[in-house]
Amino acid sequence: MAPLPRRPMQYFSRKDLYTNLEVRIQYLHSFLDFSSRDIEALISGAKYIKALIPAIVNIVYKKLLQYDITARALETRSTSFEGPLDPNLNEYSPQIMHRKMFLRGYLNKLCSDPSRMEFWEYLDKVGMMHVGQGRVHPLHVEYVHIGVTLSFIQDVLTEAILSHPRLKMDKKIALVKALSKVIWIQNDLFAKWYVRDGEEFEDERLVPEIEAEGYLHGKKVVHDGSESESEIEDAASAKGSCPFKGLAMSSASMGRRSPPRRSSQEEGEKKAEEKAPVNSSIPVPEAHPNIPAGATKCPFGATATLPTEGVAH
Repeated sequence: MAPLPRRPMQYFSRKDLYTNLEVRIQYLHSFLDFSSRDIEALISGAKYIKALIPAIVNIVYKKLLQYDITARALETRSTSFEGPLDPNLNEYSPQIMHRKMFLRGYLNKLCSDPSRMEFWEYLDKVGMMHVGQGRVHPLHVEYVHIGVTLSFIQDVLTEAILSHPRLKMDKKIALVKALSKVIWIQNDLFAKWYVRDGEEFEDERLVPEIEAEGYLHGKKVVHDGSESESEIEDAASAKGSCPFKGLAMSSASMGRRSPPRRSSQEEGEKKAEEKAPVNSSIPVPEAHPNIPAGATKCPFGATATLPTEGVAH
């Protein structure tokens, strides 16, 4: 039997992996098979992710404040500080509200165009800023907390997407796969600032530029979210509603317009989908035990019923 043909071997310069960000990104994309399919999934799924951002931000900071060592970074800007911690630090403390604003901006940035190098440059800069570089007021967060927080964010996003009652399974799978790749590339762009691999090329690396948070090459690239997202957050806090509700509201307003003409195949798929039963009550795993017993459960710890009608695919 003839041997199977081998794929041509790709070559990357080890030095370039540590001194040239664009080459490193090319290597990561190639290894993870990050392609135009992933970019399409991220761009088309951005509207779903954006609707979840206010709830995700609250969940992440609630988690960070459950541990003294991560709460220290929010108060002292360093997880290695071992002095006393403000016992009154909570989700509504001024410094926590300030950090929430930047996490909202970061998650919104993840919903932008990953085909542009600026997208990956900013993710690299996020890693740099957590090791005390590139900031007027340095921030030092040890890597163990970075890795586990990224995993926590991925867990919340994955559950939210897979629990969506109207998003088709193929779109769920594509979006989860694409987001997982982005988060693991972000993890690498954190790790490169912490590990000592390639330190022999230290003198040839670019010197980090000190800029205000949310800026890249002197231009503001991160915003804390639109007014509509703030309204979603306020409504969720006031009514205990699920952030998916924003999707239903926007789709309902779109539904008042004349719908586009569908092909016969699309019409058949639509009718079959409408006949399929939908479970509108999504159970919450033990990882998010924030809901009273007997309440209708939402993956984000809010008592609500996820929308089952009018959500765009």
